[in-house]
Amino acid sequence: MTAGYCAWHDGPADDVALIVVHEQGSGAGGGAYACLPCARPLARQRTTSAAAVKAIAAMETRQEQLEAARAAQEARRA
Repeated sequence: MTAGYCAWHDGPADDVALIVVHEQGSGAGGGAYACLPCARPLARQRTTSAAAVKAIAAMETRQEQLEAARAAQEARRA
């Protein structure tokens, strides 16, 4: 997980990935990071790079693993 700032909901997030790369002709470019809830619709609405699609899939995998770990922890408590 990479905690950071989501450019779409304009706030902090527990896990973000680079979704859009801003290219500039002669200067330094930049990038826009998004959390999973914001990245999913972005991937459907925009042309998304293969790297962004892989980053979203990786975030989904981490989310599933986190949910499974939480469920296992709650099961042990019960």
